[in-house]
Amino acid sequence: MHRKEGVTVKNYNVLHILELYHIYKGMDQQEKCKFYQCKCDYYQFFVKLILILASLASLSYLVSDYQLNGHTIMPTLIPRTFILAPLLFYILLEPKVKSYKMKALLNYLLLNLIVFATIWAVYHLEIKTHFSEGATIMNFIFVICCLSARPCYGALAYGVFFLEILLSHLVNHYENLDVILSLNLPCCVAIMIVHCILNLGEFERYLTSKKLEHALITDPLTTVYNRHRMNQLIKDNKLISDEEQISIVMLDVDFFKAVNDNYGHYVGDQVLHCLGKTLMQEIPGNGTVIRFGGEEFIIILPGFASERAYEKMEAIRQKIALSEEASVKFHISAGVVKYNGDFEKSLKAADYALYYAKESGRNRVYWDQSF
Repeated sequence: MHRKEGVTVKNYNVLHILELYHIYKGMDQQEKCKFYQCKCDYYQFFVKLILILASLASLSYLVSDYQLNGHTIMPTLIPRTFILAPLLFYILLEPKVKSYKMKALLNYLLLNLIVFATIWAVYHLEIKTHFSEGATIMNFIFVICCLSARPCYGALAYGVFFLEILLSHLVNHYENLDVILSLNLPCCVAIMIVHCILNLGEFERYLTSKKLEHALITDPLTTVYNRHRMNQLIKDNKLISDEEQISIVMLDVDFFKAVNDNYGHYVGDQVLHCLGKTLMQEIPGNGTVIRFGGEEFIIILPGFASERAYEKMEAIRQKIALSEEASVKFHISAGVVKYNGDFEKSLKAADYALYYAKESGRNRVYWDQSF
């Protein structure tokens, strides 16, 4: 990387592309699906627009049909206008489809139907040698379709494309089939290579976007989530979760002000970092740890009955009390309640439970069973 007029510019090379490929191959299937869904959502509008324009533009070939067929368009009128029916179907159905797989299927289906309509029209032409140019033009649309799809989908669509050419040769009897294939096979190989490279470039954009998104919702000192993440988990004062049992925990560091006053803010930051690290290690993957402010933390535990949450927090409290990672010994107090469907009230109840734990001696977990 180098800087030019205050802007950071990345230098791309073969090693960088191979590094991206290695990262991509190491991802699990679920994360790959998220990447392709993100890629599709970003490019699909442009792909759809160009496919619609390409379908309508294919009607203009009636002019060349008129020139090649002795100044008449009647034999090719139905084949050329056939594309309007699947185009209308595509326009109506595409907005209702959300999955990137189904959108790719619709995109390539319309593309291959344009090819089919062209082949059908060629059947009615007296001179069929110009199909080589028409078939080659289709490669430009393949480039566009690849923007929102997996490379393997593009390869499959190309397979259908060449199958259409070979099968249509049985009835159209192309005099220059060898030329048609020799023009389109190199285009296919080149476009698929470009497809893979563009896919890796888009993958890097996805990784950068994920890093920025993570930075926006993560507290840099403790490495746990911040309040922005909490806002993402709540809609209309309710947690967005399918779990029937959810527990809410509020905790903070006992005598944290005294730590800052006696040892300085650097040691105080060490304490918070150590606490955040321990919580991230001990809280299950479906749980969410949030730095609420200062030394206060909120933990959301989906799938945890309040009794189980209490036992979990008690084990964490004991581990922190015995920890020697920070420069000074410290301990925490925590309040545990059952989430009752009202996030604001549940949070206030957890805050009250924390207050009760601190008032009854600190370094303890209080489970409010009355809430």
